[in-house]
Amino acid sequence: MGDLRMKKGRTGYKKNPAGHALTLLLALLCTAALLFSGRSVKAEEAGQNSIRLNSEEEGASFTLYQAAEKEEDGTFVLTGEFAAAGTEVNDLSTDGLASLGSVLSAYIEKNHPQPVSTLQIKDGTCQWTGLEDGLYIAVGPLISRNGKLLEFSPVVAYLPYTDNGTRIRDLDSQVKPPAVVPQSGEYHVRKEWKDGTGDGRPERVEISLIQQDASGSKVYGTCVLNRENQWNYTWKNLPSGYAYTAIENNVPQGYTQTVRKEGSGTWITNTKPSAPGKNAASAVPSGKLPQTGQLWWPVPVLAAAGLLCLLVGFWKKVRDEKKTE
Repeated sequence: MGDLRMKKGRTGYKKNPAGHALTLLLALLCTAALLFSGRSVKAEEAGQNSIRLNSEEEGASFTLYQAAEKEEDGTFVLTGEFAAAGTEVNDLSTDGLASLGSVLSAYIEKNHPQPVSTLQIKDGTCQWTGLEDGLYIAVGPLISRNGKLLEFSPVVAYLPYTDNGTRIRDLDSQVKPPAVVPQSGEYHVRKEWKDGTGDGRPERVEISLIQQDASGSKVYGTCVLNRENQWNYTWKNLPSGYAYTAIENNVPQGYTQTVRKEGSGTWITNTKPSAPGKNAASAVPSGKLPQTGQLWWPVPVLAAAGLLCLLVGFWKKVRDEKKTE
C-alpha cells in the first residue's frame, strides 16, 4: 500500500492538477495553430503574382484576362466567364499553349468577357501586379503599318509556376513582334474528331467567323459543319483590312476543342477524353505543371484527430486514477 500511495502521489490527477491542465491547454493551442496555419499560408500567397510584358511597340495597349483559376491540387479550371470556351487548360506543352492562345483569343473577340485591365507599353514595358493564382492571357491590338495589318500573338501565362524546383510568381515575357495578317479574301475552317468510334458525336456543329480591326471585333458570319460537307467550309469574298478567326459555338458536352491556325484557316479538333474531369482535362505533362505548395486540406483533419486522441487518453487516465483511489 505504501508503494501504491507513493506512485499516486507522483502521478495522480489530484496530486498534480496543474500539470494535467497545462498539458491539455498546450494540446488545444497546438491544434488551433495547425487548424489556421493552412489559411494563413493561403492568405499570405493570395494576390502575390505579377506579369510583365516587354515590347518595342511603344504605346501599344495590351489587355489581360484571367481565364482559369488554380485549384488546391495544382490543376486549373476555367472561370465562369470562360467556361463556354470548352477547351483544355491543363495541357501546357508547347502545342497545348499555342492552341489555348488561339481558342481563348477567339473566344475573347466573340464574347468580350470582363478583363483584369488594359495597360500601355511605356518605356518598353507594362506590368500587372497583385494577381491571384490562375491562368492568364494577354492580347494586343491590331496595328496598321505601311498598308499592312499586323497582329500580336497572345501571351498565355500560368501563375505560379515552377522552374528547377523554385516556385516563381513573377512572369517576365518578351512579346513577339506583330506578324502580317494574310489578306486572301477567303477563310477556311475544318473540323476534326478524336473520339474513338464516334459514339455520342453530334450530327452538326456551328462555327462563328470573327472579324476584327483596330476598332473592335464582331461575328461576321456562321456556318454549319456536318458529314454532308465533310466538316469543311470556306467563306469567300471577305472584305480586306480585317483579321479573321474561327471558333466553335456550344462545344458538345463531353468534348473539348483545340485550335490550330494556319494562314487563312483554322483547324478545330474536338476530343473526347477517356476519363472526363474538370473541363474534361487530360493528364498534365510531367514537368509542365508541377504541383506547387503544400496541400493544406489534410491539416485540420489530422489536427482534429490528434486532439480527439489526446482528450480520450486524458479522460481514460483520469478515470483509471479515480478507480485506484
